[in-house]
Amino acid sequence: MVMLFALLFFGSKGIPDLARTMGRTMRQVRDASNEVQREIQRGASDIQRTVAEQRRTFQQTVEGEVPRKTDLPKDPPKEEGPPPPES
Repeated sequence: MVMLFALLFFGSKGIPDLARTMGRTMRQVRDASNEVQREIQRGASDIQRTVAEQRRTFQQTVEGEVPRKTDLPKDPPKEEGPPPPES
């Protein structure tokens, strides 16, 4: 039914041109779609890489700042300073 309509509407000489144009258009749409997918994947990879670097930096910072049991002083330091005011 569709083929009959196309034959009547475009004629026998116009159908090859129509098919060629439709093929080119479909290829352009597919290429554009693939490019968009590549850009999204590239952006997602960049974000994943940045998150991994931040996580690594955070872990290194936390590991460097958390005192170990062997690093803790045995007696807490005594505060020195003026005595509290008496009322």
